[in-house]
Amino acid sequence: MIDKLNNRKGDTIKTLIIAAAEDMRKQLSEMAEQADLRNLILSDGVNAREQAAKSGFDVAILMLPLEKEFGLKLADEIRKTTGAQTMLFVPSKNYDEVCHRLRDKYFFILPKNISRNVAVSAMQTAGAYSERLSALESGNDTLRKMLSEIKLVNRAKCVLIEYLRISEKEAHRQIQKRAMDQRITLTEVAMDILKTYEYLNIDQKD
Repeated sequence: MIDKLNNRKGDTIKTLIIAAAEDMRKQLSEMAEQADLRNLILSDGVNAREQAAKSGFDVAILMLPLEKEFGLKLADEIRKTTGAQTMLFVPSKNYDEVCHRLRDKYFFILPKNISRNVAVSAMQTAGAYSERLSALESGNDTLRKMLSEIKLVNRAKCVLIEYLRISEKEAHRQIQKRAMDQRITLTEVAMDILKTYEYLNIDQKD
Protein backbone atom coordinates (compact mmCIF):
# COMPACT_ATOMS: atom_id res chain seq x y z
CA MET A 1 0.00 0.00 0.00
CA ILE A 2 1.30 3.43 -0.97
CA ASP A 3 -0.43 6.72 -0.27
CA LYS A 4 0.63 10.15 -1.50
CA LEU A 5 0.07 13.19 0.67
CA ASN A 6 -0.72 16.61 -0.82
CA ASN A 7 2.37 18.61 -1.79
CA ARG A 8 2.80 22.20 -0.70
CA LYS A 9 4.21 24.88 -2.97
CA GLY A 10 8.00 25.05 -2.91
CA ASP A 11 8.56 21.58 -1.44
CA THR A 12 11.25 19.94 -3.52
CA ILE A 13 12.62 17.14 -1.34
CA LYS A 14 10.75 13.96 -2.16
CA THR A 15 10.51 11.72 0.89
CA LEU A 16 9.50 8.07 1.18
CA ILE A 17 8.21 6.96 4.59
CA ILE A 18 7.93 3.22 5.23
CA ALA A 19 6.40 1.56 8.28
CA ALA A 20 4.29 -1.56 8.71
CA ALA A 21 1.69 0.06 10.97
CA GLU A 22 -0.53 2.93 9.84
CA ASP A 23 -0.14 4.80 13.14
CA MET A 24 3.64 4.66 12.76
CA ARG A 25 3.42 6.03 9.22
CA LYS A 26 1.27 8.85 10.51
CA GLN A 27 3.67 9.58 13.36
CA LEU A 28 6.70 9.63 11.04
CA SER A 29 4.89 11.85 8.54
CA GLU A 30 4.05 14.36 11.28
CA MET A 31 7.71 14.47 12.35
CA ALA A 32 8.83 14.78 8.73
CA GLU A 33 6.51 17.75 8.19
CA GLN A 34 7.89 19.32 11.35
CA ALA A 35 11.35 18.87 9.78
CA ASP A 36 10.13 20.68 6.63
CA LEU A 37 9.93 17.48 4.58
CA ARG A 38 6.46 17.81 3.09
CA ASN A 39 6.58 16.08 -0.29
CA LEU A 40 5.74 12.74 1.32
CA ILE A 41 4.80 9.30 0.07
CA LEU A 42 3.79 6.73 2.70
CA SER A 43 4.22 3.00 2.23
CA ASP A 44 3.85 -0.20 4.25
CA GLY A 45 6.90 -1.54 2.38
CA VAL A 46 5.15 -4.10 0.18
CA ASN A 47 5.65 -2.25 -3.12
CA ALA A 48 8.40 0.11 -1.95
CA ARG A 49 11.07 -1.32 -4.25
CA GLU A 50 8.96 -0.76 -7.33
CA GLN A 51 7.93 2.70 -6.18
CA ALA A 52 11.54 3.72 -5.52
CA ALA A 53 12.69 2.48 -8.92
CA LYS A 54 9.84 4.28 -10.68
CA SER A 55 9.65 7.57 -8.82
CA GLY A 56 12.98 8.19 -7.12
CA PHE A 57 13.36 9.83 -3.71
CA ASP A 58 15.68 12.28 -1.99
CA VAL A 59 15.08 11.01 1.55
CA ALA A 60 13.86 7.61 2.76
CA ILE A 61 12.70 7.00 6.33
CA LEU A 62 12.04 3.43 7.48
CA MET A 63 10.58 2.20 10.76
CA LEU A 64 11.90 -1.35 11.23
CA PRO A 65 11.06 -4.19 11.37
CA LEU A 66 8.52 -4.38 8.55
CA GLU A 67 5.74 -6.92 8.27
CA LYS A 68 7.32 -9.36 5.79
CA GLU A 69 11.03 -8.61 6.34
CA PHE A 70 13.21 -6.82 8.82
CA GLY A 71 13.99 -4.21 6.17
CA LEU A 72 17.76 -3.75 5.98
CA LYS A 73 17.98 -5.21 2.48
CA LEU A 74 15.06 -3.05 1.34
CA ALA A 75 16.71 0.06 2.81
CA ASP A 76 19.99 -0.68 1.05
CA GLU A 77 18.25 -1.30 -2.28
CA ILE A 78 16.36 1.99 -2.01
CA ARG A 79 19.56 3.84 -1.13
CA LYS A 80 21.42 2.34 -4.10
CA THR A 81 18.51 2.78 -6.52
CA THR A 82 17.65 6.37 -5.66
CA GLY A 83 20.70 7.77 -3.88
CA ALA A 84 18.35 8.90 -1.11
CA GLN A 85 19.55 9.95 2.32
CA THR A 86 18.24 6.92 4.23
CA MET A 87 17.18 6.94 7.87
CA LEU A 88 16.40 3.82 9.88
CA PHE A 89 14.51 3.63 13.15
CA VAL A 90 15.30 0.25 14.73
CA PRO A 91 14.38 -1.47 18.01
CA SER A 92 16.86 -0.73 20.79
CA LYS A 93 17.71 -4.43 21.10
CA ASN A 94 18.83 -4.47 17.44
CA TYR A 95 20.53 -1.07 17.38
CA ASP A 96 24.14 -2.18 17.98
CA GLU A 97 23.84 -5.09 15.55
CA VAL A 98 22.36 -2.89 12.80
CA CYS A 99 25.05 -0.23 13.32
CA HIS A 100 27.71 -2.95 13.01
CA ARG A 101 26.20 -4.49 9.88
CA LEU A 102 25.86 -1.12 8.17
CA ARG A 103 29.07 0.41 9.47
CA ASP A 104 30.55 0.87 5.98
CA LYS A 105 27.38 2.33 4.47
CA TYR A 106 25.83 5.78 4.68
CA PHE A 107 22.72 5.50 6.84
CA PHE A 108 21.19 7.54 9.62
CA ILE A 109 20.50 4.87 12.26
CA LEU A 110 18.39 5.77 15.29
CA PRO A 111 16.84 3.69 18.10
CA LYS A 112 13.04 3.70 18.13
CA ASN A 113 12.90 5.09 21.66
CA ILE A 114 14.78 8.26 20.74
CA SER A 115 13.09 11.55 21.62
CA ARG A 116 10.84 13.23 19.08
CA ASN A 117 13.01 16.36 18.99
CA VAL A 118 16.15 14.37 18.16
CA ALA A 119 14.26 12.42 15.46
CA VAL A 120 13.00 15.65 13.87
CA SER A 121 16.50 17.14 14.01
CA ALA A 122 17.91 14.04 12.28
CA MET A 123 15.26 14.34 9.56
CA GLN A 124 16.20 17.99 9.04
CA THR A 125 19.83 16.94 8.69
CA ALA A 126 18.93 14.27 6.13
CA GLY A 127 16.97 16.85 4.14
CA ALA A 128 19.85 19.34 4.29
CA TYR A 129 22.34 16.69 3.11
CA SER A 130 20.05 15.84 0.22
CA GLU A 131 19.81 19.49 -0.84
CA ARG A 132 23.59 19.94 -0.67
CA LEU A 133 24.22 16.81 -2.73
CA SER A 134 21.69 17.96 -5.33
CA ALA A 135 23.42 21.34 -5.52
CA LEU A 136 26.82 19.67 -5.94
CA GLU A 137 25.49 17.36 -8.64
CA SER A 138 23.89 20.30 -10.43
CA GLY A 139 27.15 22.23 -10.21
CA ASN A 140 29.09 19.26 -11.56
CA ASP A 141 26.65 18.92 -14.45
CA THR A 142 27.10 22.61 -15.27
CA LEU A 143 30.88 22.29 -15.10
CA ARG A 144 30.85 19.20 -17.33
CA LYS A 145 28.67 21.04 -19.84
CA MET A 146 30.99 24.06 -19.85
CA LEU A 147 34.07 21.88 -20.39
CA SER A 148 32.32 20.01 -23.19
CA GLU A 149 31.43 23.30 -24.91
CA ILE A 150 34.99 24.62 -24.55
CA LYS A 151 36.39 21.43 -26.08
CA LEU A 152 33.92 21.67 -28.96
CA VAL A 153 34.84 25.28 -29.73
CA ASN A 154 38.56 24.45 -29.52
CA ARG A 155 38.09 21.57 -31.96
CA ALA A 156 36.33 23.94 -34.38
CA LYS A 157 39.19 26.46 -34.06
CA CYS A 158 41.71 23.72 -34.83
CA VAL A 159 39.73 22.79 -37.96
CA LEU A 160 39.68 26.41 -39.16
CA ILE A 161 43.40 26.77 -38.49
CA GLU A 162 44.12 23.60 -40.47
CA TYR A 163 41.84 24.25 -43.47
CA LEU A 164 42.02 28.04 -43.76
CA ARG A 165 45.64 28.39 -42.66
CA ILE A 166 44.79 31.14 -40.19
CA SER A 167 45.97 31.91 -36.66
CA GLU A 168 44.26 30.74 -33.48
CA LYS A 169 43.29 34.35 -32.75
CA GLU A 170 41.69 34.77 -36.18
CA ALA A 171 39.84 31.44 -35.87
CA HIS A 172 38.43 32.53 -32.52
CA ARG A 173 37.40 35.90 -33.98
CA GLN A 174 35.62 34.22 -36.90
CA ILE A 175 33.65 31.90 -34.59
CA GLN A 176 32.62 34.80 -32.35
CA LYS A 177 31.61 37.00 -35.30
CA ARG A 178 29.55 34.23 -36.86
CA ALA A 179 27.78 33.61 -33.56
CA MET A 180 26.94 37.32 -33.25
CA ASP A 181 25.88 37.73 -36.88
CA GLN A 182 23.65 34.64 -36.86
CA ARG A 183 22.52 35.13 -33.24
CA ILE A 184 23.42 31.61 -32.25
CA THR A 185 25.72 30.19 -29.58
CA LEU A 186 29.42 29.49 -29.97
CA THR A 187 28.63 25.81 -29.51
CA GLU A 188 26.20 25.86 -32.43
CA VAL A 189 28.78 27.59 -34.63
CA ALA A 190 31.43 25.06 -33.61
CA MET A 191 29.13 22.11 -34.39
CA ASP A 192 28.31 23.58 -37.81
CA ILE A 193 32.01 24.12 -38.59
CA LEU A 194 32.86 20.56 -37.59
CA LYS A 195 30.02 19.15 -39.69
CA THR A 196 31.02 21.25 -42.72
CA TYR A 197 34.70 20.37 -42.72
CA GLU A 198 34.03 16.77 -41.78
CA TYR A 199 31.84 16.56 -44.91
CA LEU A 200 34.56 18.21 -47.05
CA ASN A 201 37.11 15.81 -45.64
CA ILE A 202 34.93 12.83 -46.61
CA ASP A 203 34.51 14.25 -50.13
CA GLN A 204 38.25 14.68 -50.49
CA LYS A 205 38.86 11.11 -49.43
CA ASP A 206 36.29 9.85 -51.95
